[in-house]
Amino acid sequence: MTYPDIDFLKIIDLDKVDSTNSYIKRNHESLKQNYPIAAFAVSQSAGRGREDRAWHSNKNNGLFCSIGIEIKNTNNLNFLSLSIGIAISEFLTSLTNEKFHIKWPNDILFNNKKIAGILIENIIFDNKVSSIIGIGININNVLDSFPIELKTKVTSLKIISNNHYNIEKIRKKLLNYVFKWLNILENSENKVIIEKFNQLSMELIDKKISFHYNEKMIEGIYKGIGNNGEIIIEDKNKIKTFFSGEII
Repeated sequence: MTYPDIDFLKIIDLDKVDSTNSYIKRNHESLKQNYPIAAFAVSQSAGRGREDRAWHSNKNNGLFCSIGIEIKNTNNLNFLSLSIGIAISEFLTSLTNEKFHIKWPNDILFNNKKIAGILIENIIFDNKVSSIIGIGININNVLDSFPIELKTKVTSLKIISNNHYNIEKIRKKLLNYVFKWLNILENSENKVIIEKFNQLSMELIDKKISFHYNEKMIEGIYKGIGNNGEIIIEDKNKIKTFFSGEII
């Protein structure tokens, strides 16, 4: 199976919503027959990332969308987040010619400042798995539009390039990159995903990191991604692997 040409993708345009992920979850029963779908919002009142962290979602500043898909091969689920991170990195590079890197599992960074995040939520029904892929990207934000506690930690396309972007015009390009990598995932080309992800996280490889897992903090050397999509950390000459958690 391959995902369809995005020209035939069902697009839902929302003005203001709590979050696009929540919208698809609430309406899953009526929407699932049309999967894959994509919902875009002009603004979100309760945008969120991993661990229910708030995502700053001001009107016309960011690209906020969620994509609903049915996962045919659940063995690929470990690589879904990695694939979307790669897709967003390539999308941003196509707009700016700049290099972006990924902090495992799915923060997209430029010069160590966060520009995009991903939230994936899975729904099980009739022995099938649907995934809702939430994407938030800082597009036209200026530094003063961010809360003071975030100003040293985040960036946007406008800050990087000094250009203003028409969000409606660039979103098709985003979908092209997302479905390019979803098709690579669907074809179980996991080695391609691992190699590309490790390339995009090269800035961290062989460097000391702090890793938060199961309410514990682990210090170690980041060694990249393993054959099953797991993060590899060297801690006191011992190799440890994890399928969840995050680099702090």
